[in-house]
Amino acid sequence: MINNLLVDGNFWQIILWFIIYCVIGWVWESLYRSIRLRRIINSGFLVGPYIPIYGFGAMLFVILLHFTTNPIELFFIGGISAMILEYFTSWLLEVIFHARWWDYTGRFGNINGRVTLSSFLAFGFFAMVMPYVHQQVSGVVASIPDPWLEIIVIVMAFFMISDTITTCSGLARFNKVLRRYQKEIDRHTARFLDFVRKGRQSFEMRFTKGDHRARSVLTYIQRRTIMTFPSFNSTLYPEAFKRIEDLFATVNQKFKDTQYKPKKSKTKKKPASS
Repeated sequence: MINNLLVDGNFWQIILWFIIYCVIGWVWESLYRSIRLRRIINSGFLVGPYIPIYGFGAMLFVILLHFTTNPIELFFIGGISAMILEYFTSWLLEVIFHARWWDYTGRFGNINGRVTLSSFLAFGFFAMVMPYVHQQVSGVVASIPDPWLEIIVIVMAFFMISDTITTCSGLARFNKVLRRYQKEIDRHTARFLDFVRKGRQSFEMRFTKGDHRARSVLTYIQRRTIMTFPSFNSTLYPEAFKRIEDLFATVNQKFKDTQYKPKKSKTKKKPASS
């Protein structure tokens, strides 16, 4: 059955494979993190229900299926290949946005905090089950008529590309916010310590003023990045980011406190006995 596995497809089928695996990866990671953190998590770098790194990882496994379907070989080669992809993705995001989305520092078997032994084991397992998964995915995609296949791919690709542009733009603006705040801190630090206090208070008053979600300072994408990735940090402006992160956490907690107040039970007082 696995020997008849379809690993070749036309252009439109291959693109749809990639999109489907992006969505499957989002479902898997969002469920895992939601259960572990006990709150609903929309995981991933982008806002929509897809994580491109899973799509690229799955396509690596599809290429690997051209050469072997042996479970042991898939485990080791697939696990190592996916770890290289994860390491490269972490490095590339840091180079482009000057920030780290995840950090495995302190975990057993980690390499520069970018990958860890548990990642290798998970990716190796996914590579082992890939022949069975891809047989189903490729079969479903092959059953879609060409006109509909092209329409689905174009629509999904449009949403993913638009999401990528919007997210990257929002994160680029986030660096501008951090740079502006960091310059304010550095300028006042170089002159007078009192100015540091005044400058920080001015920014914090603007941050906490009005809307509890601090929309006047952070956009939705910037707030979502902070909430979705607990290990997210700026490599260029760590001090400024830390202060903004703390302020955001404080403001967010105040918002929750005002929204969820326990109702006082209404009990009638018993008349005093004569």
